[in-house]
Amino acid sequence: MRNIIALSPMYTEDSNNLKKASLNSSYELSRFNAKWNVPEEFRQDVIGVYGEDIYAEIVAEQCNLTLTKPDDDWLSKISEEFTKRKIVYGRLKDFVHEENIFIKCSDFKSFKAGVFDKVTDIKGFETLDPESMVFTSEVVEWELEVRCFVFNNEIKTYSSYWRNDSFDTNELSKKEKKDLFQFFESFIQKYSSTLPTGIVLDFGIIKGKGWALIEANPGWCSGLYACDAEKALEVIVNSCIKN
Repeated sequence: MRNIIALSPMYTEDSNNLKKASLNSSYELSRFNAKWNVPEEFRQDVIGVYGEDIYAEIVAEQCNLTLTKPDDDWLSKISEEFTKRKIVYGRLKDFVHEENIFIKCSDFKSFKAGVFDKVTDIKGFETLDPESMVFTSEVVEWELEVRCFVFNNEIKTYSSYWRNDSFDTNELSKKEKKDLFQFFESFIQKYSSTLPTGIVLDFGIIKGKGWALIEANPGWCSGLYACDAEKALEVIVNSCIKN
């Protein structure tokens, strides 16, 4: 049996880097065709997938994969000790009168997350399902944001991606790295049982509050930024379960 990882037909820097990383691994990364259809003769050999969330879900159904991710309301159940902000999970219609609020749809597809003066300012608001589930949080200022690919409760590779309102993948300072790993250890000791084996966790520094959890993302569709592609590949593979 071949260990095939289905790659989206959309060529991106991330997918190209993963393809290169796979050359020294036991995995075979394959782009099958632009129609998102894995040929029948390969489906049994596909043990993972990487790409846009809709693509991944279609391939998973064809190849009998379970794509692991936290529960939809997971973030709202994390203690403020780690989020440093109040996060609420509920129906879009329950927040329609809120002002100056960060809001994000739980399925990542309905609208672009962001800070809105009014919830009704969301682009295309009138077309959204009022019953759709969303997260809201108080508005905070992030000084630094870092992506971590995690497997078996251990950070395998990480990369900054945002610093002081600008895209930034430069290395963390020694103090930032030390503080990040200390914060992660405290967090994972308490919440490891609520997470899949392979997961992507984003952490950052909130101005005036310190290190905090930003969110969790599925390994099978998360961007790499400057993470080590070979190490990220192991997390991606283990974020998918062959049934």
